[in-house]
Amino acid sequence: RRFYEDFPQHPKEEPYGFATPSTMKPTQVECARGALNQLPPWTTISGDIRLTPFYDVAVVVENVNRYIQELNEGMETKIPTRGPCSKYTLEGDDVDVKRGKLEMDWIFKDIEEVRLMEGIACDLTSTGLEALTQATKEVKGAVKPYAITGSLPLVRQMQNAGFDIQITGYGLSTTYHADNEYALISDMQDAFQILLRTISINEQTV
Repeated sequence: RRFYEDFPQHPKEEPYGFATPSTMKPTQVECARGALNQLPPWTTISGDIRLTPFYDVAVVVENVNRYIQELNEGMETKIPTRGPCSKYTLEGDDVDVKRGKLEMDWIFKDIEEVRLMEGIACDLTSTGLEALTQATKEVKGAVKPYAITGSLPLVRQMQNAGFDIQITGYGLSTTYHADNEYALISDMQDAFQILLRTISINEQTV
């Protein structure tokens, strides 16, 4: 909840046709194995944050770390419980761990490392996008640019250095990241023609 309050849908997302705003979601849950009548001593929840390029990743990391700190400090009051026996603090001489604890582990070493994978917002007025859009329409008959959240190495740095960066792909979105992910040869043939035509259009405008 806090994440979506601090990083809501950004006004700049609409012109780009973003399919979703920034998201923070769990994707895997793991816990210590034991008997069915035992509460696991630890649980690990892994997931990802997909950030639209209009928010600073350093601010996101700082805020999420603060969420964890505040939850740890308010373990008795800030985390919902279910019933009188549901709680995160325990008493008794026979209790090894008397208080729950939340920990956040990021997969990167520092902010500079994660900045290498920052996403971008392409320049909607650039000649590169205009050429790519025209070429796609000529080959496919229609075109509708859109944007998704994700990351590619170094694209933000290249854009900041002055490169006109456009990102496109020609696989099947219906099989993207699937166990049997595949692409059609016919789509790759169209892709070759689109990129060839994009180069041709750009050469004519230089």
